[in-house]
Amino acid sequence: MDAVTSPSNSDLTMIKLAREIAMDIQPLPEIFKQYAITDETWAELQRNTKFQMLLATEVEAWQTALNTHERVKMKSASMLEEWLPTLYRRMSDDEEALPATIEAGKMLARIAGLGMPTDISGAIGERFVINISMGPQATPVEFTKDVTPVPKIIDNEVTSGGNAPSASKEARANAQRWGDMK
Repeated sequence: MDAVTSPSNSDLTMIKLAREIAMDIQPLPEIFKQYAITDETWAELQRNTKFQMLLATEVEAWQTALNTHERVKMKSASMLEEWLPTLYRRMSDDEEALPATIEAGKMLARIAGLGMPTDISGAIGERFVINISMGPQATPVEFTKDVTPVPKIIDNEVTSGGNAPSASKEARANAQRWGDMK
């Protein structure tokens, strides 16, 4: 990390420092050590009006109600990051119970996104939209077409299909009856 040696240091470093303090995830002595801040430098920063404004802005941004979810995520991620070396040490310990070690490995795989199904939520309910504007005074015209792939029913089995029309009510009813007879 960049060292903060005086209030005249770069704005970016001062913003980062103000944000770290506002987030209150780590104790001040650890933050000071991370940024190589001495007691004298901290005293200068406390007198620096620019730093005080940056700190007030960062505290306000961090404490806003709209930021609650993000705050929890950031604090949880920070705690998890600090805990990872301990987790690794326990996973590598031959005395640790195998089921606990396996669960720890699964958790790490989830965190890393390994072996997890990809998110396909964007592909469901797709549609194609054309907007035509006739000028500033006219109401825009919108044409919408649902292009969600519709599954086909073949021999009572649902298969993925292109944009085929859905099976008729009669075909679905027959397929249902056929499935009930088996």
